[in-house]
Amino acid sequence: MSLSELKLPDYREQAPPVAARFQRIRQRPVILSVQNLRKAFGANGSTQVVFDHVSLEIHRREFICVVGPSGCGKSTLIRIVAGLDEASGGEILLDGKAVAGPGPDRGMVFQGYTLFPWLTVKRNVMFGLKMQGKADSTAEAEAREWLEMVGLSKFENLYPHELSGGMKQRVAIARALANNPRILIMDEPFAALDAQTRCQMQAYLLQIWKKVDATILFITHDLDEAAYLADRIVVMGSNPGRVVEFIENPVPRPRTSDQFISPEFLALKKRLEEHIHPRIEAVEKLPMIKLTDAGDEVE
Repeated sequence: MSLSELKLPDYREQAPPVAARFQRIRQRPVILSVQNLRKAFGANGSTQVVFDHVSLEIHRREFICVVGPSGCGKSTLIRIVAGLDEASGGEILLDGKAVAGPGPDRGMVFQGYTLFPWLTVKRNVMFGLKMQGKADSTAEAEAREWLEMVGLSKFENLYPHELSGGMKQRVAIARALANNPRILIMDEPFAALDAQTRCQMQAYLLQIWKKVDATILFITHDLDEAAYLADRIVVMGSNPGRVVEFIENPVPRPRTSDQFISPEFLALKKRLEEHIHPRIEAVEKLPMIKLTDAGDEVE
């Protein structure tokens, strides 16, 4: 079968284990509800709309990936969900309550390494627990449990500059989860990592997600990453940003790297490519201005 013949199955055509998984997800309570969200910048007639009429619902313990072209408002959307930015219109409900600012019910992991450089690994994870008013002994015990979960117990007394990039992000995930958030928000957390470490971190994240009662909202530009991690994929368009499709991932769990060449995975990636990188029939020719004579010509 050629790539052009691959078809993404709809819910009724999916394999029984996949269909059953989505039925179970739909039966869970809705944790996060985004209703007609709008974000615009500027005033006095020069308003720029980042996105408009964005609505979605995320169920408990669901893993949602958001993909879309640069400038469609993905990162702005999750900053509003995290309470770090304000919407221009619409509403966000977390467990039925309006989101009005940052809170411990939402954990955030950024693309950059946002650990406190003057604190050890253990003290970084303890930070949020201490902010909740927990005693040192309690915070320390809980921090150690989270470090055990992410496989970094042996490194608790090191400082961030002594860790690799992947280890730093595991500490950031442990710190975010230590507050027991209802939803874990991740803004391209593995984008700065090399390819091998990125694959390892994706596998680590799925292992961690299985062990905690957390719903994940994950932003990525990597279509392979979205297909590997997500239950559902939210595809956004641009100018202005909007949701163009919700895609239920037909790739069965548990996921392995062997599935990257499966028909389901390839069909899903083809559908995503069609949205994010549509075929361009004609490419505008750029002016041929030669700044130097290279002594050779290329085709």
